Amino acid sequence: MKRTCILIATCIYSFYLSQIKVNTRSDLEIILLDSSVSMQRYLDGANPYTYKIINHTDDNYIIDPQGFNGKTYVYENNELYDVPEKMIPKGYYSRDLEDCKADLLLVNKRDSLTVQLEILNIDFYYKIKKTEKYDLEIQSKHNEYTATLLGCSKYIKDLKRKGYKIFDDKINIKIPLEP
Repeated sequence: MKRTCILIATCIYSFYLSQIKVNTRSDLEIILLDSSVSMQRYLDGANPYTYKIINHTDDNYIIDPQGFNGKTYVYENNELYDVPEKMIPKGYYSRDLEDCKADLLLVNKRDSLTVQLEILNIDFYYKIKKTEKYDLEIQSKHNEYTATLLGCSKYIKDLKRKGYKIFDDKINIKIPLEP
């Protein structure tokens, strides 16, 4: 019985160590369901990073998965890696009402979702050596302005009339970066 309890406690502890809380708020949390980021996995795109959003409030929130606006910096051995190999091209699109309904996340009160979010925003390709230590520093924000950059203003206004609030928070975190 004692071994079973220790095994369960170890599994739970390991599970929580393999996650990283990325935002500053505690009432609505965003948790990266990995303990590090891989440059290869990010570039490949076949296995995108997932996040768990936990709403501890009695309010309903709107989150635009592409509405995180900011910068991501790469550090090599705790020094800014400021000479990337090349730029990673990205495309953005303007959304119509149907796109807005499909894209925007509605996080209901006391609910949680497991989703994909565009938080990492790595703009350049960096040559990562296995012998060095790398980190990503993410400085980002999500608010009404950033959530409407790709459209959806009317849809968001309609949701706000129904009692939804726009998620408003900052992300300022360092995450280990692997090859």
